[in-house]
Amino acid sequence: MAEIDFEAEGLLEGVDGEARDARRELLLDLSETGVPLDELRRAIEEDRLALLPVERVLGGEARYTPREIAEKAGVDLETLVRQQQAAGLPLPDLDDRVMSDLDLDAAKRMKSFRDAGLDPDGLLEVSRVLGMSMSQTAAATRRLIGDSFIQPGDNERDVGMRFAAAAETLRPMLAPVLDYLYTVHLRDQISQDVVGRHQLEAGELAGSAEIAVCFADLVGFTSLGERLDAAAIGALGGKLASLATGVANTPVRLVKLIGDAAMLVAPDTGAIVEAALSLVEAAEEDEELPPLHAGVATGTALARAGDWFGRAVNLADRITDVARPGSVLATQKVKKELGEEHHRWSFAGERSFKGIKGDVKLFRVRRRLTHA
Repeated sequence: MAEIDFEAEGLLEGVDGEARDARRELLLDLSETGVPLDELRRAIEEDRLALLPVERVLGGEARYTPREIAEKAGVDLETLVRQQQAAGLPLPDLDDRVMSDLDLDAAKRMKSFRDAGLDPDGLLEVSRVLGMSMSQTAAATRRLIGDSFIQPGDNERDVGMRFAAAAETLRPMLAPVLDYLYTVHLRDQISQDVVGRHQLEAGELAGSAEIAVCFADLVGFTSLGERLDAAAIGALGGKLASLATGVANTPVRLVKLIGDAAMLVAPDTGAIVEAALSLVEAAEEDEELPPLHAGVATGTALARAGDWFGRAVNLADRITDVARPGSVLATQKVKKELGEEHHRWSFAGERSFKGIKGDVKLFRVRRRLTHA
């Protein structure tokens, strides 16, 4: 490969001194590993030249078009496209040579899953869930690496080489962590499943179940966004995530976090109420957090794609909106299930909610204090 005159190509414009020398060295390293001039120029224009080394580590060599991947993996092209889209991955032009051996291996695994008898629509559902969760995992990992490995006074080559080395070291270490978390979460959920006569006759696990649902969100979070910068808002969201994770002990499960809100479910109504109370109390003890309010309901709900759907879910969400700061509101059904032994209840009125049939009697729940 002919040596590129980086200065003549305008790739050193805007940098001087040591920074200019460092960019020249980085450009030389990248061009010697096969990065074309157009990609180098585009990276500089987009202010991401320092990230090209780690992209090379993670991306693999672009060798195949999507058509070739489908042919080599033994799957039809439409199936490959649907799977890529479900996983939230960008889909290039079908004849662009932009896919690597990583993509080929993934397509072969997908075919193996289908050949093993797994439902195609179910595989797409799993791909959607994995795509979303892995996107979040990648975002959190990227932030962690960036905060950990960028140092004051770094130049582009320093950062590029350090990020690439970190990716090579940490990526194989992350795979066992993901496998561990997947395995223990799957084991925990299976331990709460039922395979009885009805499931055997139907030929499938029950899609719906009786569950208790809690929504909790930070009071006044939207107005805070007008006064605080993005970093401060993000820190509050991180605190909520930490608190919600802390109360999600089996059988309670944290289903999702949506900005200023957390959704918890459990097959045990008492466990979900205790988790709601603990979450609200934890927020009160944190001077930096605005208060939480929470709503709890029970009923039949349908599990799909890692989420839950149904009247109980919608009702718990609506109740949260009317709960006072620092309080947990629940339905009369929740009150009847738990009784008076461990909890105190005060009537909080009767409400009608959009999309919910009939008026709903609400009760504020508190722990019943015990004295030695």
